[in-house]
Amino acid sequence: MTEIQRTGLHGYLLSNRAFAAPAVEQAVGAMDLRGRRRLLDAGTGAGGGLVALARAAGPDAHVLGVDANPDVLALADEHAKAEGVADRVSTRAADLLDVLAEAGAGDGAFDAIWASDVIWPGNVPDPAAAVAALAGALAPGGVAGIFTSNYYQSMFLPGYSRLQNKLRIASELNWGIPGEGSTHYERHVHWAVAAGLRDVRVRVFPRIGFPADEDPAVRAYLETVVWPELKEAATTRGADAGMSAAEIEQAVGLLTPGGPDYVLDEPGYYMVHPTLLVTGLR
Repeated sequence: MTEIQRTGLHGYLLSNRAFAAPAVEQAVGAMDLRGRRRLLDAGTGAGGGLVALARAAGPDAHVLGVDANPDVLALADEHAKAEGVADRVSTRAADLLDVLAEAGAGDGAFDAIWASDVIWPGNVPDPAAAVAALAGALAPGGVAGIFTSNYYQSMFLPGYSRLQNKLRIASELNWGIPGEGSTHYERHVHWAVAAGLRDVRVRVFPRIGFPADEDPAVRAYLETVVWPELKEAATTRGADAGMSAAEIEQAVGLLTPGGPDYVLDEPGYYMVHPTLLVTGLR
């Protein structure tokens, strides 16, 4: 059982949504969705992208949010209603690859596709093929936006970079993510180029937390999402990642709220989350 399963998927998704919202809004805005009417939010989760897409595309557009987990779609529907865009969105529980195949067989059903933290080896067996299917599901001139929170390149422990590097490896091992190679999640650009998308571009939208308590979403994200995940990785796969017993103990101390070594209580603590957006045109 993973830490997400223990603490609750809904709380995890809501914390993620609130934290990522500013970066998602900027990234969606960079896609220039004006005049695009048929949009897909691939792996909609709690609906952060769904709402941002609906707002950016305007009242005449329709956004379909797809997620393989039907239990989370209620969060997306509730969010769309609360944000006043429920009339221009719908959700569907389905396998993303099936939806893309249907659209591709219909000569491209979508003017824009947004895929946030969904095309990586933990979710699809062949990420490059999934991006190719995404490209094939676009109408001519359609735009794809592949967004990633870039979790493993974030600075969560300033001043402890060597320790964080080992925690990254432990986390990748814990999630079964390949450490390198053609299926690693950082290769979104490579997959977009191989899929034949035109005008492929990479943009960075940093999410900076300083002071940590200035934005409540920062502390909630760190304490609900990041710290539990990294502590679990340290205790279950830390030794496999080259962490000594002392380093595992140090990591747990830094990441435990209320403890004497809690990193978030250090004066001057900050974090940097360099989210990435890869775009391309069919």
